[in-house]
Order: sequence, then C-alpha cells, then structure tokens
Amino acid sequence: MPHTLQRYLFQRFFFTSFYTVTLFVGILIIGNALKDVLPLLASGKIQWSFFFNILVHLTPSLVAYALPLGMSTATLLVLGRLSSHNELIAMKASGLSLYSIMAPLALLTALGTIFALVVNFYWGPAAISYYRSALSNLIRQRPLQFIQAGTFVKDFPGYMFYIEKKRNNWVDQCWLWELDDRQDSGINIFLHSKKGFLRYDAKTHHIILTLLHGSGEKYTTHQGLSESQLITFENTSVALPLETLLGQNTFKKRLDHMKLSELLFQKRLAQTPAQKIPVNLEIQKRTVMSFAILTLIVISIPLGIKLSRAETSANIVLAIGLALAFYFIVMAITWLDTKPQYHPDWLIWVPGFILQLWGIGLFKRALKH
Repeated sequence: MPHTLQRYLFQRFFFTSFYTVTLFVGILIIGNALKDVLPLLASGKIQWSFFFNILVHLTPSLVAYALPLGMSTATLLVLGRLSSHNELIAMKASGLSLYSIMAPLALLTALGTIFALVVNFYWGPAAISYYRSALSNLIRQRPLQFIQAGTFVKDFPGYMFYIEKKRNNWVDQCWLWELDDRQDSGINIFLHSKKGFLRYDAKTHHIILTLLHGSGEKYTTHQGLSESQLITFENTSVALPLETLLGQNTFKKRLDHMKLSELLFQKRLAQTPAQKIPVNLEIQKRTVMSFAILTLIVISIPLGIKLSRAETSANIVLAIGLALAFYFIVMAITWLDTKPQYHPDWLIWVPGFILQLWGIGLFKRALKH
C-alpha cells in the first residue's frame, strides 16, 4: 500500500511539475522573443526557420530559472489540493508519516537539483552562447536583409534613405539624404533615383548603395543664407558603414556565458583575489540557483499544507512571489562583485540557508498537527 501511494504521489508531483515548468519556460521564451527576435521577424530581417531555431536553442538557458519556479508552484498546487480534500489527513490516519508522504517529492527534488546543475554549468551556457552569437552574426551573414523597403532607414550614421520597392538586391524609387548638422536644413545632399542596386563589401564591412540615372540637390550655407544646387548623375555610389550595427551586436563571451571548464580556466588565469571574486561568484551563483529547487520546495511544503486551498491562482501567486524575492536577493548580491571585502561569493548562500531554516521550522510545526 505505501509503495502504491508513493508512486501515485510521485506521478502527481512529476506531471504537475512538468506542466508548470513548461508553462514558465514558455513565458520566458515569449518574453525574450518579444525583446530580441520578434521585431526582426516582423520586419522581414529573419526567416521563420531562423526564428524557431534560435528559440529552440534559447530554451535550455531558461530552464535554469523555470525549474525552481515551476517545481515550487507544483508543490504548492499538489499539497494545497491534497490538504483541501483532506487526503493528507486520510494518509496520516492510515499510518503514513509526513516524512513518508514527502519521500516522492524529496526524490523528485534531488533529481531536479542534479538536472539543474547540468543545465546551469553546461547546457545553459552553451545555449545562451549560441543564441547571442547567432544574433550578433546575423548582420554579417545576411547584411542586405537589413535594408527593408517601405520604411525610412536610419541605422547608418550620416545617412537616411527610403526605398519604395526591393527585389533581391535591386531597388526601385530610392530617396537618400546625406545628413549634415552644419547646414540649416540639416541636409547636405538629397538624391533620388528610379533604379539602383545593393551589394555588400565584406572587406570594409560596408553596404554599397548604387543609384542609377537620378537627380538631386546639394545644399550649402553661405553668409547665413541657404542655397541649393540641382545635380544629375548617371550613377553614384554611397558606402553605408555597418560599424554601428556591428558594434551593437558584437558577441563577447562573458562569465555568465561560460561552461564550468571555462570558468575554472578563467579562475586559474586570475592573479589576484580581487580578480578571482567575479569568477567564484559566478560559480557559486549557478550552484545556488541549482539548489534553489531544494530551497523553494522546503519552504513550499509547509506552506502548501497550511494553505488548505484548491485554488490554483493563490498558490501560483505565492510561488511566484517566493521565487522572485529569492531571485532578486541573489541577483542583488552579485552586484557586489567589485567589492571583495564583503565576500559576495559566500554571502550569496545566505538567502537560501535562511529560507531553508524557515521552511524546516514550519515543517516541524506541521509534524505536530
């Protein structure tokens, strides 16, 4: 009987955790997609295949945050429902102790913590590195995709242009303004062409916009008076530098993008204690975030029993509140990475220990009832 009941509890905890973790991973993916990738998709700068590929590779890095949140939510949901339906009382009446009832959850917590350690130190950093490098290399791989028709392009310093239609690398009806703050009008040259084409110069990292059979105006300011001169041309080319775009999207591997082996290598390279603190702090932070599953579940067990509610909304709000408070305190401690005198690499363990001691105290109180 106990084995059958424990299998039943394990299944309830496992499947509820799976659903809640999946839910939170989906929410985090949507948040990152709206911030980084969806604008590129909406503007036509990336294809659907690239969009889904990059989101799939982003998922492991988000699991590290979703696991503690999802499993603590599942604990509150399952225990809240069992308590509200008096199933916990029935189990105790049949001779099961609270320790036996929680054994399946303890096993699931141990498995989740081990999985979180693997994600935080290996899969997650690899995923976020791929995600960031793919975004940063997107301009270099397909630079002409960033020139869109039907919109004013202002990404290139010193220039603004508008293309009515774009077919492959050919453009129809192009208006181009060379900007100059020294002119009263703010414009140095205005050009218009019915035809033109684009090409990318990989050596200089410039997009070359060539206009054919066009006309325009050149503006000058002389003795406080603005003058314009009509010009015509057979063909003219404008080199549009990608330096600004490439600078904004250059991927540099930071500590939070490195695997454990890379972090240990960085630690060996550090020559002073002050240089080792950021690396130690990153290692300790990931370990703390892995054991956050244990921390949040320890506090969620007595709270789930005490709530005695079947309402999912109250349990979800409570779980999110606990997790966000814990995450905020941990992140706040990481801001002390430039102040080694406070030993942030050890201080980062304090919030977890406090929550665990609080949870153990509440659990002992629950044993008496």
